[in-house]
Amino acid sequence: MEFINRITEADNSSQIISELLMQVEGDFDLGILYICPWTPYDPLELFGAIKARGRIHHLICCTCAGIIGTDREIEGRPSASLLLMRLPQVKIVPFAMSQPVLESIKEKDDWFNFFEVYPNEKPSFIVFADPFAFDINSFLAGMNQAYPGMPMVGGLASGASGPGENILMMDVEVMREGIVGVCLKGNLRVETVVSQGCRPIGETFIVTKAQRNIIYELAGRPFYKVLEEVLNKGSDYDRHLAREAIFVGIAMNEYKDTFQRGDFLIRAVLGVEPQSGAGAVGDHMRVGQTVQFHLRDAKTANDDLHELLKQFKAKKQATAPQGAFVFSCNGRGINLFKERDHDIRIIQHHLGPVPAAGFFCAGEIGPVGGTNFLHGFTNSMALFYPQ
Repeated sequence: MEFINRITEADNSSQIISELLMQVEGDFDLGILYICPWTPYDPLELFGAIKARGRIHHLICCTCAGIIGTDREIEGRPSASLLLMRLPQVKIVPFAMSQPVLESIKEKDDWFNFFEVYPNEKPSFIVFADPFAFDINSFLAGMNQAYPGMPMVGGLASGASGPGENILMMDVEVMREGIVGVCLKGNLRVETVVSQGCRPIGETFIVTKAQRNIIYELAGRPFYKVLEEVLNKGSDYDRHLAREAIFVGIAMNEYKDTFQRGDFLIRAVLGVEPQSGAGAVGDHMRVGQTVQFHLRDAKTANDDLHELLKQFKAKKQATAPQGAFVFSCNGRGINLFKERDHDIRIIQHHLGPVPAAGFFCAGEIGPVGGTNFLHGFTNSMALFYPQ
């Protein structure tokens, strides 16, 4: 198993190809190319040239607002990042799906027929989707049912401000909407780390009245009253952060006695109605779930990434991954941390040196509690090991 990353900030096609394929020899089973679209060249021509000259059997491409490489993050400038992979004894199943095809899939067997892959083969998925004209939440819901517990990591293309402007490419397929990706199975193991960048505030509560995405009561009391009490017990800085954004962490296993980092799915509080006491959150809720309010800032996001990677490294007994995909929200990076290379520097500090590539996303995909979700302001990683 071998991973090679190359990045470039060149501004002409010939130099881009030269730098991305510099000192690269032999054939590759899979390549993933991320292109920041503030470029004077044609991504389609670049894609075809790299696939041919790099002798890459399967090549997938996604346009984005910024790229991530092994040792750098480049935001808002012409750039590209290429991750080349040799994956012996791994079956690679590339795929592309449009919204009409997604809507035609009704049963588990439809998913199995589409991928020609079954859960007992323990597949892993890397995916890139357009955020404007594809129902990624329906896709994730269907995949979670068909392939329970199978990791899916990726992101939403971020290189456009409107429908039809993103470009997704998979071998000979070119799409401006939908989803592309690869299913991997065989001699590899994909581990995931999903850092949602939040910290809890207050205690946990049981949802006692809810409908769709509205929480009416927590522990038998109005949602708004409980939130108000939690914030009143917090610090001035906590209340300052809450005025900017407040989140609900949904416990993935409400039967645990204690909760720690990684146990909650973070969803934004979209609004509250003081008169009725109800609160709207960014996901469907049900009675009996355990929730805890959360806050987010740069320090918390930094600490969360450090701590999750420390826990992961201790759990894996310091075994270094062979390669990594890194998908970071375009609200992180310089926008949040006021410094360059923040996330990749921390990843390499804990797990490196590891060849890595990824991009700044309009939404990040990764598992929490064994179920795959769409996230925001998150860093989602796929780490590759031999089986």
